[in-house]
Amino acid sequence: MGSNWDISRRVRWQAVGAIALLVIFLGVGRAWAQAPGMIATVDYAKSGQTLELLSELSTQMPVMDIRLAGIQAPDMEQTPWGPEARQCLSTLAEGQIRVEPQAPTPDRYNRLWAYVWADGQLVNAAVLAQGCAVLASDRLPQQRYGAQLVYAQEAARLLGYGIWAPENPLRETPDAFRQIQASP
Repeated sequence: MGSNWDISRRVRWQAVGAIALLVIFLGVGRAWAQAPGMIATVDYAKSGQTLELLSELSTQMPVMDIRLAGIQAPDMEQTPWGPEARQCLSTLAEGQIRVEPQAPTPDRYNRLWAYVWADGQLVNAAVLAQGCAVLASDRLPQQRYGAQLVYAQEAARLLGYGIWAPENPLRETPDAFRQIQASP
């Protein structure tokens, strides 16, 4: 009986979390129509946080890669989470997207840090909500969508989605993993 009660309680919390996420994303989704930015077409997801575009965003901005602002996805070598994060982003950002740059110029790798909208949802938050990435709090000053990103991650953490799953959690942040890999 104890295990059935635990399962029932977890299912109820998951339902509450799903409703909370729906409320959050309905609010964010309404901003899609007003979101400034440029339309682009995604070629593929290079990682859980970077998209390659089919063509340049514009003649004024010859960018081919978009780096999702405010998140850090597991490194591709962090199995199984790196490949799963890439698949998650690939599923969420297919076809045409709206790119809302966070910074006016690309970084040193010619990636434009941006918020990405697809099918009426903020992809940056959706990746966090599915437990496919973590909040890049060191890169999250008072941003336009900071609250949605925080809420999305907290919902995934509380519900045990993706990298927050109690059975197989992500044990090291992407930054910590890269530092360990780089050390001799």
